Amino acid sequence: MLTPNLRLLAMIAMTVVLVPSAAHAQNKHDMSDMPSTANRPDHQHSAQQHEGTPPPDLEIPPLPAGMTLEEVFDYSNSEPPSDFPDPVPDDQLFAFALFDQLEYRVPDDDDARDRLGWEAEGWIGGDINKFWWKSEGEAIFEGTDEGESENDFLYSRLITPFWNVQTGVQYANEWITNDDYNDRWSYVLGLQGMAPYQFELDNSLYVSEDGDVTFETEGEYDVRITQRLVLQPRVGLTFSAQTISERNLGSGLTEADFDLRLRYEIKRELAPYVGLRYHSLVGETENIAEAAGERTEQWLFLAGLRLAF
Repeated sequence: MLTPNLRLLAMIAMTVVLVPSAAHAQNKHDMSDMPSTANRPDHQHSAQQHEGTPPPDLEIPPLPAGMTLEEVFDYSNSEPPSDFPDPVPDDQLFAFALFDQLEYRVPDDDDARDRLGWEAEGWIGGDINKFWWKSEGEAIFEGTDEGESENDFLYSRLITPFWNVQTGVQYANEWITNDDYNDRWSYVLGLQGMAPYQFELDNSLYVSEDGDVTFETEGEYDVRITQRLVLQPRVGLTFSAQTISERNLGSGLTEADFDLRLRYEIKRELAPYVGLRYHSLVGETENIAEAAGERTEQWLFLAGLRLAF
């Protein structure tokens, strides 16, 4: 007769033997119900089964039911149905205007007078063809009114994704009160766009009504200090192909402007700024100015507003 302790040990031993056997049998039963890939054909066998299947005919596209190929062509050339929705418009007119400089200029010379300066441009048109206008100049209202301006009216065509070729006319004028007023018309041929690394360039060749040939080039670059604070260096150079005595210009490089503006963009379309400009006459033009007793270089303090519409 087994004692209670021996009876407990016998029960534990039977449990250890029977539980794994039951689990193994259960797993064997479950695995037998799972799908097997043993009977599936391999890649080579599957390819052999499709050797006799002809490839789809790519020469003849699928046609709508009940129509021949000629009928499909005729239908594609016909006018769209009256209830057909309008296509995406690709001939919309857009307009843009930018006053890049609208500023008060204070010279470093006490004898020189303060002046109002501006440089603006804008266009209206589509993606390829535009009417483009440009205006720049300055005016002095302290004491005797005087000033000058240059205004370009151009046809502009996009020739690459970042470059426009422009042609048209320029109207330029200079005045000292109403007693001394001079103006001229010139033919303009220009190339404007963005060079690699986002340098903005504007180049213009001018042929005046008197046959005088001049060339102007401007370049600028935006250095983003923060998302709103932008430092913009700018260089402007002017050349003349000949001496123009009535405009006090010598041949070659005539003048150079070096600007530095720091603007804060309240938003992209509105940004006040401050800056400096160094203006210098060069070469024969410098000699002409010195002979007339005029200054050949000047520093100006700038404060203004940049606007876009």
